[in-house]
Amino acid sequence: MTLSEKYVLGANNRGPLLTPGDGGSGLEKLDSAGGRSLTRTPTRTEKFRRHWKRFWLFYCIGNVIFLAIFLPIFFLVVIPAIAQLVLNKSDLVLVNATVNQPKPDSVIMTLETKVDLKLAIPARIENLTLALFERAYGANDAYASITIPGQTIKGNHSMGVTDQYTPLQNMTAWEDFVHQVVFEKEASLAIAGQTNAYLGVLKSHVNLNKNIVTPTLNQFNGFGISDATLVLPAESDGTNLIGNATLPNPSVITLEIGTIILDVKAGDLVIGNATLEDVTLRPGDNIFPLRGVLDIKTVIKNLAAVIKAEASAIKAGNLTINAVTTSIVWNGTLVPYYTDILKELTLTASIGLGGVLKNTINYLKSEGNLTDVLKNITGDMNLSSVTSRSLDENMRGPVDLSGFMRENLHVRDMFKDVDPDERDLIIDSLASIYPEI
Repeated sequence: MTLSEKYVLGANNRGPLLTPGDGGSGLEKLDSAGGRSLTRTPTRTEKFRRHWKRFWLFYCIGNVIFLAIFLPIFFLVVIPAIAQLVLNKSDLVLVNATVNQPKPDSVIMTLETKVDLKLAIPARIENLTLALFERAYGANDAYASITIPGQTIKGNHSMGVTDQYTPLQNMTAWEDFVHQVVFEKEASLAIAGQTNAYLGVLKSHVNLNKNIVTPTLNQFNGFGISDATLVLPAESDGTNLIGNATLPNPSVITLEIGTIILDVKAGDLVIGNATLEDVTLRPGDNIFPLRGVLDIKTVIKNLAAVIKAEASAIKAGNLTINAVTTSIVWNGTLVPYYTDILKELTLTASIGLGGVLKNTINYLKSEGNLTDVLKNITGDMNLSSVTSRSLDENMRGPVDLSGFMRENLHVRDMFKDVDPDERDLIIDSLASIYPEI
């Protein structure tokens, strides 16, 4: 560039002007000639701005269309799916269940569960009606239903109902469930229901369908009869056998049963009956007074069959008793579902013969009958020496126990229909056991 060109206005910026007919060929030669280009490469930001200015309207329309499609899917599909997944993955444990007032067509039910949603955000649910059912029949044929009031759930939460009147809707399904509870180690409580759940303001419709596995009665494993005692004389209602029956309940379920009447058997022979009044099975070992009527006449008439059936037990000094339910009554009304199920269960207990004899003699002592008989046996002159020691010692000492039992009017009355020789043989056998107690 010459000195004169240097001071020309615009010479440094505009560059050489096109000459007519040049067609811009001069500009193309600037780079090779060491000239300065008029074009500049834009930055990435500048490109984006230029692009946005040209197409912003298209992007806005596209976003509106996307949100119009996505948001309904998000709120109507994704959020409910997440809520349902959380519910499906939650743990549900039966903490307590109570079945009271067992009428033929209804019960009063308490049900408490623990639910762990594994979710830090509290969730609110509306009223939830749960169907209690057997899987074999389905939720539409539920044996009962309960309604849990709406509440807010967070973390490990307790929920359920208390003392809710519960009609029995499907008796066959209910009896199947009761059968599981009585006979199995574990039973499955199937529940199903639908409700609306809220995570904040987000509403989701959720379905609850779960099996709650819980320990059950396991055929009353551990059943026993203790403190068995013959009552002499028999009471006015015919009771001549008393004791205590233990019914274990390893479950978390409390069952109000009612009054249980059982047949008492030696082998297959019915030798009497027993009654357990006002039975309510609570978790743990339950002990109830047992009152029974022992049919001595039947025992003696079938003594050979009884001894044959009890041979192994008698060798060990025991008597094996089988008890089978004949009826269950609550508040004066037969409870058919409990009766039918427990009729299928045979309860077996081993009773020590020596213990029965000892308890019976102690009972006679407590009633004053034994002292009267001892007086008759020993005479007035020896009564002071007899009573100066414990009666147990006298039974092991100079007093003839066989003679005492033969002379006792109550013992004789118990064997009134038995041949005297057979009666004396039985009394001698029982008396021979007592010194070994």
